[in-house]
Amino acid sequence: MKQRALLTKYPDPAQFILDYNPDLQFKIVRCNATHADLALNLEIPSLGLLTSTYGDETPLEWLKIQFGTLNDFAEVSTKIAKTQLEELAAIFLSEYYYINAAEICFFIARFKSGQYGRFYGAIDPMKITSAMLEYTSERRRGIERHEREQYRIQRQKEIEERGNNSISYAEYLEQEKKLVENGDKDAIERASRRIGNSCLSTS
Repeated sequence: MKQRALLTKYPDPAQFILDYNPDLQFKIVRCNATHADLALNLEIPSLGLLTSTYGDETPLEWLKIQFGTLNDFAEVSTKIAKTQLEELAAIFLSEYYYINAAEICFFIARFKSGQYGRFYGAIDPMKITSAMLEYTSERRRGIERHEREQYRIQRQKEIEERGNNSISYAEYLEQEKKLVENGDKDAIERASRRIGNSCLSTS
């Protein structure tokens, strides 16, 4: 179903690459997106979904374009080599298949912002893979915070609904009396238990 939806939106994978171009990196940062906002957005294709839909070539090419922007951005003497870029893309496709395209853009934008340190003399692919480990930890914590907040909101809603639907004890007894008068067996049993408990408490 996800593959069908992706193919409907992007029958030509080149259109996906065009829409998710490197300009998206800082657009995501500027809109103050959170890790949870991006990770839980099911409309954004993951690397794994791109692979299963189009094969390896499309996501690998897209990753190389995204990471290739570091060559232009980083002021270092030694840029990332083509072979390094290809291997880096392959590692991400294999290890981070569950990460979606917007998250990759977000990660690179955060990297460029200095969130994970800087390069010294050369663009080091190991620095990038190490930074991704930190990113995934941030991502996990962000999702956990979001889930806790959603649980808190749901609990608060349930409490408020119970409060709106609650009745006084006197109203409850009146309802039970009507049920007993109508011959409701459960109500009669509850009334008998209340009478028995009352007798025990006064004996």
